[in-house]
This record gives sequence, C-alpha cells and structure tokens, in this order.
Amino acid sequence: MSVDLVTGATGFIGRHLARRLLAAGREVRLLCRPASASRLDPETRALAEVAPGDLRDEASLRAATRGVSRVFHCAGQVSDWGPEALFREVNVAGTERLLAAAAAERVARFVHLSSIAVFGLPSPPEFDDDSPYGAGRDPYSRTKIAGEAAALRAHRERGLPVTVLRPAVVYGPLSTWAEEPVAMIRRGKMFLLGGGRGTCHPCYVENLLDALLLAAEHPRAVGRAYIVADDDPLPFSAYFDHLARIVGAGPIRRSIPLPVARAAATALEAAARLRRAEARPLLTHAAIDIVCTPSRLSIRRIREELGYAPRYDVAAAMAELERWFRTRALPPLAPRRPA
Repeated sequence: MSVDLVTGATGFIGRHLARRLLAAGREVRLLCRPASASRLDPETRALAEVAPGDLRDEASLRAATRGVSRVFHCAGQVSDWGPEALFREVNVAGTERLLAAAAAERVARFVHLSSIAVFGLPSPPEFDDDSPYGAGRDPYSRTKIAGEAAALRAHRERGLPVTVLRPAVVYGPLSTWAEEPVAMIRRGKMFLLGGGRGTCHPCYVENLLDALLLAAEHPRAVGRAYIVADDDPLPFSAYFDHLARIVGAGPIRRSIPLPVARAAATALEAAARLRRAEARPLLTHAAIDIVCTPSRLSIRRIREELGYAPRYDVAAAMAELERWFRTRALPPLAPRRPA
C-alpha cells in the first residue's frame, strides 16, 4: 500500500490532514520533531507511523521520504514576528531539503502548502493566481515566496510532480484564527483595528483539506499553483462577530484607530527588538496589514482546472466551530477501509 508523508502534523492544518487521510484508510507517516510528537492526539498516534525528524536535518528527511508515494508539506515557521534567519532556515532551506529527498525517492506527488502572503503583505487590492509575487515586507511573506519558488523550480528542473496551494485565512477547530480571538472575547479583551474594515478571505479547514486531496490526485494539478479560499469574503469585524456569537458574546465594538495602532506597533516592535525578545509583541505592523487591508482574491483557477467547490460556507463552518467550543472534541476517526 502506498504511503503518505505529512509534515507539520502537530500543527493545525497538518493535524486535520493526517486525520482525514487516516479516516480514508491511507497509510500515513508523520514527520515530527521528537519533542513535538507527544502533541499528537491518541487516535492519530495509534494509527499513523511517526518518523522522528526535522526540516533542518537532511538525514531524517531522507529516512522519512523512503518508500513514500505522496508528500504533503504543511510544516513551516508561521508568525508575524521572529528572526529572519529562523524563517529562512525552515521555510526555504527546509523546503529545499525536503524537495531534494522527495525527488530522490521519485514520489508521485508533492503538495506544497504556501500562502496568499506570497502576493504581498498588505495584500494588493485585487489578485489571482496569475498575479506576480509581492514585495515581501516581512520575514514570513518573503520566505513563503522563496519556498514556493523552490517547489515550482523542483518541478521544472527535476521533474518532481509538485502542486502548490495558496490558502487564505485558514480557520477551524484548534486554529490560531479561532482559538486566540475566542479566548480574548471570553476575557472581554477583544478589540478591532481600524474598525475591522479590512477584508477577511476565510478558508475553512475542511475546504482546504478537500483542496489538498484534489491537489494530490488530479492530473491537471502538476506544476500548478492555486489560491484556496471559501466563497464568502467579509470584513474582519463580521468574522470576529461570528466568533463572538457562537460563544455567547455580543458584537465586538471596541476599536483602535489605525494611526494609534500603527504608533503602538512601532513602539512595541522597537521595545521587543531592544530586548531581543522571542515572544511576539502584543501588536505588530504585519498583524495590522492583515486585518486592515481591503482586497479581493479569485479562486477561478482551482475551480476551473480541478473542479474545486467549497463545501462549507461561513454559516456552516461557524456551526461546526460552535460544537467544537462546546465539546472540545474532534469527531472520532471512522473505521479504516482500504485506500
């Protein structure tokens, strides 16, 4: 039976993907740093093979890719704060090492998880999959651009069957975009920036998983890159109000004016640099760029080429999230059946 390798399986997206693959009866191998493997849920640990390793360790990547038919590269350094060297070592050099290991094993498909951050931060007013890379004003977007470019280059120069997905704001159970705002809402600490008028392009995790499987299976996907999002762009104020409603709180009305937010971010970032702090400041310019920028994206390419259609709209996704915050229980894995 063929084996799927998932990197980043202790993170939000990788964890959900591993469970989806296991439920479909796939043989799944998870690349996990030894210190992180304990974060896997018991069901996943019982059904999947754990391959100790790190994107910074070539030998562990060669071992992890041995005998693998498909690679889902979900691991990465994801933050709006941190040293450039760390982002580059993980998101660029780590991706290049994994691509080399996968090419040596002649894997059937390598699905690289990128981000709409490749189009720039802040996002351009309008963009689609034919839009050029952005300026990359922060370490995350710069290194996501370089990592994506490396994946597509491996396809062109080595013949590795690569597909790139560029998800928008991915949310769902266990996600930063749900857990952190809800925690602030429950403590009465939530606030908007600039009235929350920036555009949120949500991507519910189940929709992204559908796209990941399409990317791994569709013959037209090889060598292509696709934006993935839901069909419901909305202001960030509306997104946060949805979260407030599902946990029984009122609409978010407190807001910091944009000039005040910028001044605060400048001061907080300067203080963090002075202290050489590893923890992110309370407010960063990158965070402001994300939630205060009006923009419009298009998912036309993935619709037309792969037949992608989001199964969840915001209402259905929020209903699932409401159940999650009430029970804190992921659905049990279905009995395994042959792939």
